This record gives sequence, structure tokens and C-alpha cells, in this order.
Amino acid sequence: MSRNHKKGRYSNKQQPCPVCGNTSGSCKLNDDGSIYCYHSTPNSVPSGYVHIRELSDGMGHSFISSHVVDELLRATALLQTQGKRATCKRIADLTGRPSSWAFAVQKAYPSQFPLGNGLRNNYCPTLLKTKKQKNQPPPTDKNDFSVPSVLSEEERDKQYRSVLNQLQLNETHRNHLTDVRGLGKFIDFIGFRSWSKQLVKNVSADLPGVVTADGNLYLCGQSGVFLPIHNELGQIIAFQIRPDDTSNGKYKWGSSAQKGGNGPRLDNQEMPLAFCRPESVQIPSIGLAEGVLKAWSVACNLQQVIIGASGAAWDCSPKLFKRYLEKIASEQNTLLSNLVIDLYVDAGMLSNQHIMLRYHETIKLLQEWECKIRIAWWGQFSKDDPDIDDLILQGNRHQITYISIDEWMKLWSDDIRNYLLYNSAQFNTQDWSSPVQHPYRSELGYWKKVNTEWKWIPKAGFSFIVERELIGTNDNYGGLVLQVKRTYDPPNEQHRVVVPAEALNKITDFINCLSRATGKVYFVNKLKPEELHQYLHKELSAYRERGGKPYKLSERLGRQSDGTWVFHECQISEHGDLITPEESGWVLNERLIASEKIPVPKINTQPEPNVLPRLVNSMRNFFGASGFMPALFTTAFSVAGLFYDKIQQEEGFFPVLGLYGDAGTGKTLAAVTALSLLGFDHRAKINKASESAYHERFKLMGGLTQFLDDPDIAQIHWVCQQIKTQFGGGSRSVRENNQDPHSALIVASNYSIGDDDPIILSRLIRLEFAGTPNPAAFPELRAMSRICSCALPSLIKLGYDQKGIKDLELQLITKLPTAHARLASSLALIGYYAFKLAQLSGVVSEEEVWAYLSLLCGEANEDESKKPSLDDFVDKLLILRSQTEVGEWNCRLITEDGNPENGNYKSLAVYLHGVWSLMSRYFKNNLPYSQKMIRQQIEKLGGKTYSKQKFHCDRDSSITYQRLKVNVRADVDGEIILPKAPEMVTRSCVEIPIELLQERLSGFESDFERWNVMRRQSR
Repeated sequence: MSRNHKKGRYSNKQQPCPVCGNTSGSCKLNDDGSIYCYHSTPNSVPSGYVHIRELSDGMGHSFISSHVVDELLRATALLQTQGKRATCKRIADLTGRPSSWAFAVQKAYPSQFPLGNGLRNNYCPTLLKTKKQKNQPPPTDKNDFSVPSVLSEEERDKQYRSVLNQLQLNETHRNHLTDVRGLGKFIDFIGFRSWSKQLVKNVSADLPGVVTADGNLYLCGQSGVFLPIHNELGQIIAFQIRPDDTSNGKYKWGSSAQKGGNGPRLDNQEMPLAFCRPESVQIPSIGLAEGVLKAWSVACNLQQVIIGASGAAWDCSPKLFKRYLEKIASEQNTLLSNLVIDLYVDAGMLSNQHIMLRYHETIKLLQEWECKIRIAWWGQFSKDDPDIDDLILQGNRHQITYISIDEWMKLWSDDIRNYLLYNSAQFNTQDWSSPVQHPYRSELGYWKKVNTEWKWIPKAGFSFIVERELIGTNDNYGGLVLQVKRTYDPPNEQHRVVVPAEALNKITDFINCLSRATGKVYFVNKLKPEELHQYLHKELSAYRERGGKPYKLSERLGRQSDGTWVFHECQISEHGDLITPEESGWVLNERLIASEKIPVPKINTQPEPNVLPRLVNSMRNFFGASGFMPALFTTAFSVAGLFYDKIQQEEGFFPVLGLYGDAGTGKTLAAVTALSLLGFDHRAKINKASESAYHERFKLMGGLTQFLDDPDIAQIHWVCQQIKTQFGGGSRSVRENNQDPHSALIVASNYSIGDDDPIILSRLIRLEFAGTPNPAAFPELRAMSRICSCALPSLIKLGYDQKGIKDLELQLITKLPTAHARLASSLALIGYYAFKLAQLSGVVSEEEVWAYLSLLCGEANEDESKKPSLDDFVDKLLILRSQTEVGEWNCRLITEDGNPENGNYKSLAVYLHGVWSLMSRYFKNNLPYSQKMIRQQIEKLGGKTYSKQKFHCDRDSSITYQRLKVNVRADVDGEIILPKAPEMVTRSCVEIPIELLQERLSGFESDFERWNVMRRQSR
């Protein structure tokens, strides 16, 4: 059975490019250890990596990783211990790596290959080709290739200081170092200069950064600021350039490697580290800061010895790193193990696997030397937070705290923890005696020694490896993704099978699962469950050793609880970016979806130019003047439905969309078009379904609006019940199966549902379809519906803008004087996303959207005109309460025993005199009733029109008190400190019977009272 992996993977947030740190997918990390990087140059290679060649398209470069370099160097040492010359061919034959890689390593590590080793003797045409300069005579001898000698640190210092004497610092660079970096006082002490390509004297061609041309020596590299790298003796041993043009990177190593000269590596083959010692040292601990310029800035402004490393790669230069620390220990007259090391972690690095790996390896190295390590922390979770140098320059060094490694590890995400801590040493399975795979056949079995011969005892006529480990969610089983191959299958044929955990307990269940998934027959020969578990354990351990991590089985199709979108074809982040399962950690639970036979959306992952303008134009052409805006608002509703869970969580409701009109007016096609943005077609609509199947669909669809098309007259009562529960996200529980809805609902009917039921009307957004669509435009609409789901990521990026929707709601309230209070919120929700669709498409004006919104408001006022005045009064009280205009100072719940914490409410007391003026002002005198009418209706329902009750004395103290009750504090002994209640005053009021409030009761409870009710219920 083949165990080959894919050829490679593209860089992402979890696995950035190790050369440039790119996470957008433009660089490629190949499985053979090579990297195709499109953002780096050969002289910017990180420590341990080696440049191979320029890519054929000239857009990037190929590198090999440090573990491949180490493998090639080990092969070199082996050949030399055998008395053989370590030629490219011999190294390649020994390692199975390309000869070009061996040649590149020979150039990068010349000290490992003494002269006469035949560096060029076995150079073959497939190796890196160098461009011949004009008029250059051909080489006369293949053995005349000379490797540049690596200068000692002392000699480098001598020559670099000679270079400094020939350079100046221009005003632009001086201003940057002074104003931005805070290093104006230390420029001459450190040795900053302006670097440019110019003639230099009194240096050798072996000095990194110097090249020979026309018989003279010149500085090479980009123009910029020269950043000297000192060792512990103050000698300049290397440098970096901060280019004037930072479009290809902020920092470049000083190197001549591109011109055949030396790179920055020292004579011990390690990359330089910056030893930054300020003029005066006030802090005895040693700091570690990423980079060179940052390290100098921190050292001088914090007055602490700082060791800087490009790419945080202290661990990649262990000899030099230890030498620096031993020097400090001797100066402090102490042992290396007594040194205190402060690691200044860069902002946002908790999510950068490459840098976190370097931190992790550096800490392990320091722990080997028994140093005392502290993590400097100032809450730098994201890239928006300041790095250590910025923090100090902002005058906020007092924010720095020092935490232990264990405390720091608690801040790690699960991805970083899995990436750094799950190594092969944790998964030693030698004590598990499991079946093995036959070396030449896809069988599982044992080798048994019979007399003097080993005999193969087959246990299963197939074998498998673990592709992924799956973790169940929402009380569902986890499982494994296996790559399975039978003995009889062709060499290149194997199957991917998802095996749930419950199918691993019995051999028959396991075999049946394989057969159902592949349609093939699988045989076993007395394979026992414990043997299956042993082999699974071994393969799962091997999966972890390969760097595998556990994946979560999707909770549903579409939006998951963390905002990630999971589909068959793709996954989308909560921010609307296409991502891979490796990035998200989610895997689609196909078994759960298949068992319920729900429709599966097909997301078009191929970008289509101007897809939204083309879709909207096709809708306008088909639906015509009378049907276009209802169709657009239907589409806007499906976009709002993407955030169903979020809106339910924040607002506690989500309206239902009701489409009505005569047959043939385009209701169904409008809904189907809206769902096509989600990857559905006409087959996704619900015509008839059992109660359980209906609710299960809403449970297993996240953010994917569902469409109930044309229910018959016998179903109307049932549909009304669904609208009531759907509005508030009501759950249905059947035999421990909680069917919580996660998607919005559209209902289309030839007649208007809920005309005689104000409760239904208040939960519906009703759109009327009239007129006849244009049949000639249908082919265009259908063609666009098939491809428009590629716009889904851009729609997800819209997110849920609660403030924007609330602002629109405030504008609509004045247009709905007689409508139900809920209608303003519902119309604001669909209207907001209609505006966004118009903006994204660019073919619908805001005036058109506003005109249709105004029309809907007018219809809503007419629909609600017969609603009882007292109901409307209570609903408007809720609106005022949501705006903190009404509260315990003028409207409060009254209990039977006077104790509000018991929740035995009997009425709602309203200080009518004070509340009425608020209503008149807030709703601009558009109240279709008077105080007298309200009192009459209260009396008719058995309430009290003239009562005396106690209220909080004023608004400010009441609001303060409620906040303090919710956010209680404890004293030093752990006793809860209850806030002091405001002064109570007696006011004349009316009392509305509690029965009238019904589901609106919770809206009048304070947050603290609701918490108390929930606490009592949980007991």
C-alpha cells in the first residue's frame, strides 16, 4: 500500500513559509524538503537553510530546509571518514537527493569541503547554471575553482571598521534612527552608516558585502542603513541592511554570496547573533529580542545587554549563543546556570508557528544550560500591540511584567500547543504487540517462526493507514479517516474511508463500515478486536509522528460554532477567506449529513468576474419592475441568514420571511435564486417533511437559509407554529436529541399567512409579489444561479454589524407609528443587507432600496392597525426599555410577596405620567391612543388604574445599581459585596396584569433578576 504524501502544500497561517514567513499561500513547502519562496532573495535565507537556484519563471527562489542540509552534511562526514572525496555525485547517491543540492551545500559550507575535494569535478549539466559575462574566457581547467576563505571575527572587525571610515550617514537615515528608533545619542557608539554600492579600499574580496568588479572592490547589496552586528568583544562580525525600499523585506543580510563571495556565516558555520551592550548597564539580566535594529533599540533605551537574532533563531547558532552567555557569566563572576534570561516576545507571535518554534527550541536550549528563563509580557497578543522597542519608546516600559514559561504556555492556542508539543517521542508504541503489514501485499498479519522458518499468518486481506484523527462535537462520536487498500486492488487504487468510533469496537461493524463506504467486500481471518485496536494504536501513533493533529468533526453543514464554514468543496473562515482543513481544524461529518439525507450545497470555488452585478442584473431583467425589489430583499434575507446564530445570540430573535402573491408571480424563483448564493438549487426547497425531518434539517444547516414552498391549506396551522418557534430559535427535544435551529426560514404561499393572527404578523417580514416575470430572461438568471455561489466568501465578509442595523432601526421606527415594535428590528435587518447587496453589486441605487423600505413600512402600519392599543403600548415600553429610557424608576415588575428575586410576578407597575411624555417625544406624537384609552383597557383586563407602588428615586442611580448587581465583587474574605440599593419613592401608577406580558416578560426583567431565575431553575 502506498504511503506517499502529496507533493507539497502552500504556505498558510498555521504553516508559514520558513524563509519569508508568508501565510497567504504564495510560497510552497514541498514534501522533499525544498521550499519555493517568492518573497526572498538568496542573501535573506534564514539560519540553517541553503539557497539552491532561481526558479525558472524568475519570480522566486528555491531553498532547502535545515534538516535536508544536515542530512547532506552527515553524508559528507561519512564519506570523508571512509577516506573518500565528498563529491556531489557521491553525496547524491548516498542520500538520494539531487546533485544540485549537494553542490549548493558545498558552496554554503566551504570549510566542510577542503581544497582538492573535487567540488567542481562532478559538476553535471543539471546543476545550477551561472551566467557568463561578456568577453570572459572559458575556463582552462575544471579544478581551478577556488572557494573564498571565511575571515575570522577579528579580521572581519578590522575590515568592517575600515569600511565604516569610508562611509557617512545621510540625514534621512539619521532622522529615522533618531525619531523612529530613539537611537540618536548612540549612532556613533553603535556604528550606523548609510550603505550604497561604491568603491572601497583596504578590504579583501572575502569580506561579506564586498565584490570584485573591473579589478576593484565594491560594496554590494541594496542601499539603506548599515546595521552592525557586534560580538561579545565589541567586534563587528557581520551586518544587515535596512533597505530604503522595503517592498521585498525590511532587513537583508550583508552578503556577497550572489556574486560568488562569502555569505554572513562565521567560520564555525553558524549565523551571527547581535551582542548589543549599551554604554551603561542597569539591568543585570540578559534580554533576547528578535532582529538587530530592535535589539540595539531595546539595549540602549532599557540599558540592558540584549542578544538579537534574525528570525528569533538563537537556537540555530548554539555555539555562538553559549559563548555570549558564558562571557556575561564570567563578567558577573557567576555560573552560566545562574543567569536570568528575559525573552521579549514579539507582538502577535502566539499565532506564528515559525517564530514560536524558534522560541520553543531556544527555551529548550537554555533549559539544557540550566539558565533561569522569564517571559516578558505586556499583553502583546496581536500584531496591533507594540513590540518591545515600540513599548519602550512610547514610555510604557512600566507595563512589562515577567511570567514563567508555564504561565506563557497557558496563553498558547491549541494549534500552537499541538504543533510544538506533540512530537514522536510521546508516541512510542514498542510495548504494543500489533499486527504488521505484509511487505509486498496489502495484508495485515503476523510473522510466526515455525521450526526454523518464518511463516506469514494473515489476519486481514487489506491494510490501512490513518490519514486523520477526528474529534466528535456536540456529544457525537469522533473517529478516524483511513486510507484503505485490499490485496486484490491495483497498485494505485486505494480508498478514503471515514470510520466512526462506534464502528471500532466490533470487527463486523468495522468491516461493514468499509464495505458501505467503498462498495467492496473485505475479508478477515480471525482478526480480534484487540488486534484491530493494537494496529490502530500503532498507526495513530505514526500519524502523530508525521506531524498529524486531531481534527474536529463538523457539527453541521455550513457555519460552525466558531464561525468557520465547512462544505464538501471548500472551507471558509469567519472573515470570508478560503481556507484548508489544516488551517481550520474542521472536517466535514459526511456520515451525519448522509444519514439525514439533507440537500448538500455545491459551492463554486472558481472566481467569476463581476458575478454579483451580473446576477442582480439578471434578476432585474427576469422579475421586472414590480418583482425586482421583492426578489432583491429575498436575497438580502438569505445573506442576513448567514449570521443567524450570531443574531439569535445577540438579539434573541430572527424574523421569518413570508413571500405571498398569485401563482406565477415569481415567489418560488425569487427564493431559489436567493438560495443559489448558498450553493443550493431548486431541489433544496422543502415541500413536505415529517416533523422530525423538518427540525433535523434546521439543526444540521448552519447559516444556510431554508425554504418552505407552498404549504397546503391543511398545513397552515403547523406552519404558524413553526414561525412562532423559529422566531425565537426555539428548540425541539426528542429522546435526548435537541433539535436547535441554526438557519433562517423563508415561507412562500399563494396567500398571505397570518392575516388574522397578530402574533404571526409580528414575527414575519411579508413581501408581496405581483406582475408576471419575463420568461425570455430566465436562461440568463438560471445560468447566473449556477455560478453565483462563488460570491459567498465576499458575503460572509459583511459580518453582523449590530450598530449599523440598530442605526437603521432608529430611522425606521418613526415610519412605523402603528406597526408592531418588532417590525422595525426585522425590517432594519433585511434592509441593512439589501443596502449592502446594492453596494456590492453597484447596479442598484440606495434610493431604490429606501423607496421599497418605505413601502414595506406603510404596509406594516396597515397590517398592524387593528392591534389592541394596550399591546402596542407594552411593545413600545419594551423599545424604550432597550434604549434605557424606561427602567426601575418608572416601570417595574411587582411580585406577590414583594421580593423580586422570587420571580412570582403579579403585575407591571408603570408610572404613566412620566412614561407618557417619553413616548410622545420618542415616537413623535404618533400614538393612535390616549392615556384614558390605556387606563380603560387595563381596567377591562383586571388591572389597576390607580395604584401606589415604590420605584427607584431616579434614572441614574437605578442604572448604576443594576450594573453593580450584575457585576458583583467580593471582599478579601471572598464574601460577595452587594451594592447599596437606591432610595425608593412612592408614585401613583397603573398596574398591568402579568398575563398580558406573556413572552414579553423577560424584556422587563433586569439582568440580575434573569440571572436569579436561571440559577433557581438550574437547582
